[in-house]
Amino acid sequence: MKNTILIDFDGVIRHWSNSETIDLHNGFQLESNALFACAFSEKNLKPAITGEITHQQWCEQVRLELAEKYGDEIAAKVVNTWYTMASEIDYEFIRQIRCMAVKSRLILVTNATTRLESDLTEAGLNNAFDLVINSSDLGVAKPDVAYFRSALELLAVDSGECLFIDDSATNVEAARSFGIESVLHQTSEVTLQRIAKTCG
Repeated sequence: MKNTILIDFDGVIRHWSNSETIDLHNGFQLESNALFACAFSEKNLKPAITGEITHQQWCEQVRLELAEKYGDEIAAKVVNTWYTMASEIDYEFIRQIRCMAVKSRLILVTNATTRLESDLTEAGLNNAFDLVINSSDLGVAKPDVAYFRSALELLAVDSGECLFIDDSATNVEAARSFGIESVLHQTSEVTLQRIAKTCG
């Protein structure tokens, strides 16, 4: 039985609306996926999720790049809309995990920017996890195995004691290569079944 559940945030617990994304691009007449192609390019994303720059600096870099193509006014409006975009939290999923794996620690392991703490506070998730391990605090991000090594050191557990849940196949394979049993999250129902079998 596993005593530690390592769970990702975006795409597993927090979900973003695809319709808002489409509306954003259509509303500002951007090329398809222009904002996210810019924001999530390796050169812009990696410094943001490894703590080299703040969330605000990341947004500013994206604004500057978009401004080169779309102008300052549109770029500013796009980034502001993105910054304030609403998300949905699957509180029921967290509750069911807690009920199902009462003897396991629930650890948030996420590639996030310096805004994570305020996001968790705003969502009322301050006490939802036994520990939060944020890539921008560690200085290294998934799927780098150094992320998993640092996480296990912080938790003082062995890889065999953990179950890792993520919606990224690349991250799941990286965790498995480090000896951590892992679940590729697709639906809450299937993931909960795996948790019940492994940690219940």
